[in-house]
Amino acid sequence: MFQMKTLTIGDIHGLPDWKKVNPGDFDIIVFLGDYIDSYSVKDDEMLQNLEEIISLKTAFPKKVKLLIGNHENSYLFRQYRTTGYRYEIAEQIKGILSSNINLFQVALQYRNYLWTHAGIHTEFYNQKLASSVLEADKSLAKTLERLFREEYHPLFEVGYERGGWDEKMTGGPFWIDKSRLLKDPLRGYHQIVGHTPVDTIEHFKPFEGDEHTSLTFCDCIGFGDGSFYSLEIP
Repeated sequence: MFQMKTLTIGDIHGLPDWKKVNPGDFDIIVFLGDYIDSYSVKDDEMLQNLEEIISLKTAFPKKVKLLIGNHENSYLFRQYRTTGYRYEIAEQIKGILSSNINLFQVALQYRNYLWTHAGIHTEFYNQKLASSVLEADKSLAKTLERLFREEYHPLFEVGYERGGWDEKMTGGPFWIDKSRLLKDPLRGYHQIVGHTPVDTIEHFKPFEGDEHTSLTFCDCIGFGDGSFYSLEIP
């Protein structure tokens, strides 16, 4: 039986750790976003790293998937500012992202496995996404892609735990915090996310007896043990 070999790479933030990967070892390589805004890497090194990741995508267009993180949105859309923003090279970063935006995506879905930068909460889905789903979308990932192109404002909602002004704000797929997501993730999906730093790859099955819902947190490159998440999907 065919097993799709996937590798998920968490938030890079300017670091070159991804270069250890041999693309030939995997069917799909997913970057979870946040390629920029390092607290330690110099401007020119960070820019070069971003361009090299884009070159990897160009070399392996079907294999490499580049997701968008909240830090990319900080440059693409001025109203969504993040910490670590590099004012001196902001226009350069925006130019690189804008000219290559067709190489990036909001979500990746394979069967009921769903990759986004931060995750989808049940309440957020019911209140902000469900009414916008179209039959033509064919998948949740396709819905998210369309809404991003439409600059659908709720998609960029900042969760309360990350600075949102109202406790009711769960946060969208770029901004929800791990603590909120764990309380009620969207059922029926195995979600693989970054965004919230963890010491190492963490797996959770939030609902007892539900084998179709899980969470895997992968943001452990900058502040954790640097692990990537390898998964074979039948």
